Amino acid sequence: MTVLRTTPAEVEASLPHVVLVDLFADQLSRVRGLPTHLREALEVALLRAPAQATPRDALTIRIAVLELLRRLAGDGPVTMLIDDAQWVDEASAEVLAFAARRLGDARVTVLATERVSDGEPLTRQLCPGDTRVIAVEPLGYRGIATVLAGQGLSPSIVRRIHKASGGNPLVAVELGNALSRRDETLEDHDPLPVPGRLRSLLSDHLTGLSESTRETLLLAAAVARPSLGMLGLPVDAFDEAEQAQVIAVNGDGSVVFRHPLLRELVYADATAAQRRTAHALLMSIVEDPVERVLHLALGSAGPDEGTAALADAAAADAAARGAFASAAALSRLAAQRTPIPAGDAAARRLLAAARYADAAGQVARAREAATAALKAGQTADVRVSARLLLVDAAGQDLHGVGELLAEAGRDAVGDPRLEAQVACYAATLAYFERRYDDADAESHRAEKLARVAGDTDQIIRAIGMQATMALTMGRDDGDDLHAGAYQLAEGRPVTTATIEARQSWAMTALFRGDLRTAREEIRQLESDVRDLGLMRDLMSVLISCSAIYARSGYGAEALKTARECERLFTDAGASPAIGLTVAAGAEWCAGSAAAAISLARKAIAACEAIGDTEWLEVSCAILGQALLLSGDAPAAVMAFNRAASLEAAARSGDPAIIPWHADHVEALVHADELEAATAAFTEVRRRVSRFKRPVVRLGLERSCALHRAAGGDPAGAAEALRNAIATYGEISYPIDVARAYLILGQLERRARRRAAARVAFGEAIARFSAIGALAWLPCAQHELDKLNKGSGTLSETERQVVHLVRSGATNREIAASMYLSVKAVEAHLSRLYRRYNVRNRTDLLRILA
Repeated sequence: MTVLRTTPAEVEASLPHVVLVDLFADQLSRVRGLPTHLREALEVALLRAPAQATPRDALTIRIAVLELLRRLAGDGPVTMLIDDAQWVDEASAEVLAFAARRLGDARVTVLATERVSDGEPLTRQLCPGDTRVIAVEPLGYRGIATVLAGQGLSPSIVRRIHKASGGNPLVAVELGNALSRRDETLEDHDPLPVPGRLRSLLSDHLTGLSESTRETLLLAAAVARPSLGMLGLPVDAFDEAEQAQVIAVNGDGSVVFRHPLLRELVYADATAAQRRTAHALLMSIVEDPVERVLHLALGSAGPDEGTAALADAAAADAAARGAFASAAALSRLAAQRTPIPAGDAAARRLLAAARYADAAGQVARAREAATAALKAGQTADVRVSARLLLVDAAGQDLHGVGELLAEAGRDAVGDPRLEAQVACYAATLAYFERRYDDADAESHRAEKLARVAGDTDQIIRAIGMQATMALTMGRDDGDDLHAGAYQLAEGRPVTTATIEARQSWAMTALFRGDLRTAREEIRQLESDVRDLGLMRDLMSVLISCSAIYARSGYGAEALKTARECERLFTDAGASPAIGLTVAAGAEWCAGSAAAAISLARKAIAACEAIGDTEWLEVSCAILGQALLLSGDAPAAVMAFNRAASLEAAARSGDPAIIPWHADHVEALVHADELEAATAAFTEVRRRVSRFKRPVVRLGLERSCALHRAAGGDPAGAAEALRNAIATYGEISYPIDVARAYLILGQLERRARRRAAARVAFGEAIARFSAIGALAWLPCAQHELDKLNKGSGTLSETERQVVHLVRSGATNREIAASMYLSVKAVEAHLSRLYRRYNVRNRTDLLRILA
C-alpha cells in the first residue's frame, strides 16, 4: 500500500499548493509515463520547476494530479491521510476535490480529520466514493458571527476568531471582547491577543518553560509546517514542551501544537523584536519562495521598499499559480511595508490586494482593501478604480452605489479612459434602476469617450449595453449591436469585456433559435474562462451555460452547471439570489419541481431583502413554472401575475429572454381564469411578432390550444396544436416540442381519441428522456398510465421494461438502458404486478406470454 500523508497547519492555509507538495512531491520520481505537459505543470505546482511566464492552466494541474493518482493506484492500493483538513490551502483543496470526483473505481482511500466550520465538510469533497462521516459539530462561522454581533468586528476578524476558536463559543467570545477593546486595526499577520480568562486555561502548559524552549516554540508558531529537520533542531529540542503538553512531535519529526490557541498564545506573548528575529531566521530556512518573502517582510523592522517590492512580486507569482487568497495577503503586506512618502505605491498595492481577494471570492476582504486603497489613493486612476471595485463588491445591493459612481465621475473628469469606465458603470446602474433613457444615453457617452481614449474593451462594453437597451426599449437593432460587439471581441485577449460580448452573442443566438451556435459559443467561452481561473467571470458565464444547455436539450449539463453556479454565488457572499434563481430554473427542467420551488422561494426572499427587482421578476416567473409543473395552478398564477407586474414596470418585452409567458397563459386556463388568459395570450403574441422570436411560437400555440379546449373544442384544439408542431417544431426549443406533445396527448384524450393520445404521450416521454428533462418525465408517464389504467394494453415504456426483464436485465440495468431512475423502474414493475395480480417477474412473464 502507498501511504500519502499531510498535516497542514493554520498558518500555512494561505500558501498555495502546500498540501500537494506534502502528498505528491516524493511520488513524481516513482511514476513513469506521465505525459510531458502534465508532468511539467505538476513540477511547477510542486515547486520542482520555476513558474512559467504565462498564467498556468488550472485544469492541467488538476488532470495531472488525477492521472498521477490513477497510475499510483494501478500499482497497488493508495491511502491518503489528511489530518486537520480545514487548513488545507484553497489551491490544493480544489485540485484534490476535482480528482476525488473522478477517481471512480481506482483503489484510492482517503482518511481525513477536520474541524468543521460552516457549510459542507471539506472532507466530503476530498474523499472519493462513499464517505462515512463521524461528526462532532462546533459552532459554524455564522454561529460565531451571531455570538459576536454588536462588537463592531470586521468580517475578516470574525473569520480569524472563528478559526482560532475552532467553533468554541467561549473562546470566540473572549477573543472578540479582547479585540473590540483595541484602538488600532488588527492586520492579517498581527498576533491575536489572548485575554486573561483564556490564558488561565492554557498558561499552565507554558509556566516554567526555559527561555531556549520558548525560543524554539516561537519558531514553531511562526512557521507554516514546523519540523525538527526544517528548523535544524536536535531531536530533544522540544522535549520540555512535549512534557508540558504544549506540542507533539510526530515520528517524522513534524511539530504540532496541542491546541490552536497555544500557538496563538506563544506567538502573541513574544515581543515584537522577538517575532522579527524569528521571522528573519525562518526567512533563511524555509524553501517555499512565497513563504520566504512572507518571513522577510515580517522580519523587517519597518517600511522598506525593497521588501515591499519582493512581497508585491510574490503576490503576482501566487496569483499566476491560481492562489488568489495568498496573493491578496501578500499584496496587503506589501502595502504595509511600503514607505509612506512613496506616492501612490501603497494604494496601488492595496488595490491589487482588493482585486486578488475579489478573484478569490473573498468579497468582504476585497471591500476592506478597496476602501483602504481609496483612503490612501492620491491619483484619480487609483481612486476611480477603487470605487468601481467597491461597486462590483456590492453585487445586487445597490444602496450607496449611486454616490460611489458620482464621486468616481468627479475624479475621472479630464481622463477619457476613466470617464468611459465610469459611464459604463453608470449605464448599468441606470438599467437596474429602470432609468432606461439615462442608461441608453450613458452607454452612448461611454462609447464616444472610449473611442477618444482608444480603449477597445470599453467600446465593446458600451456597445453591449446599447444592445441591451435597444431590446429593452423595443428597438429592432439590438441583435445587430450584439453582433457588432462580438465582432470587436473576436481574436482579442480574454477579458471581462470580451467575455461579456461573447456571452451576449451566445444568448442572442439562443433567442434566435440558433441552438448550435449558442451551444458552441458558450462551451468555448466557458473553457477559456476556466483555463484562466477567472472566478467572477465564470460565475456570470455559468448563468448562460445553464440556460443554453436547458433550452437546447442538454438537461444533465444544465443541472450540473446551474448547481455549480449556485454554489459559487453563495460562496462569494454577494448576490446569492442569482445562483439560487439559476439553480431553480435548471431543476424545473432536469431536476424536480419540489427542488425548483424551494430554490425559487429562497431566491425571492434574497431579492426582496435588498430590493433587487431585476432578478425578482425572473425568480417569480420560475416559481410560477415550477408550481404549474407540480399541479398547483392557482399558486402558479399568483407567482406569474407578480412577474408580469414587475415586467410591466420594467418596460422589458423580449419574450425569448425568459420564456415563461405561455406558461402564464396555461396556468390561467387551468385556474379557470379564461378572460385573463385571453388578455395575456393577446399581449404575448403581439410581442412575439414585434421581437421576431419564432423560437417561442410553439409554446404560445400550446397555450392557445389549451384555451380553445377549455372553450369546449378539444378536437379542434388538438388539430391546431398538431399543425403547430409540424410548422414550428424544427425551430423550437426541444423542451417546448416535448411539452407540446404532452399537451397534445391530453387534448386527444379529452377528444376521446385514445390511440392518438397514446402515441402523443409516448412521443413526449421519448423526447423528455432524450433531452434529460427528468422533472417532466413523471408527469408524462403519469398521463400515459392514466390512459392505460384498466386496459390490458401495455404502454411503450411498459413494453420496453418487459422486453428487458425477459432478457434477464436487472432493475439497475433497465434504468440505465431507458434513462430512468431505479425507483421509476421499480414503480413500473409494481404497477404491472398489481394490474395482472402477480407477485414476481416470473409470474408476470408467464401471464404476458
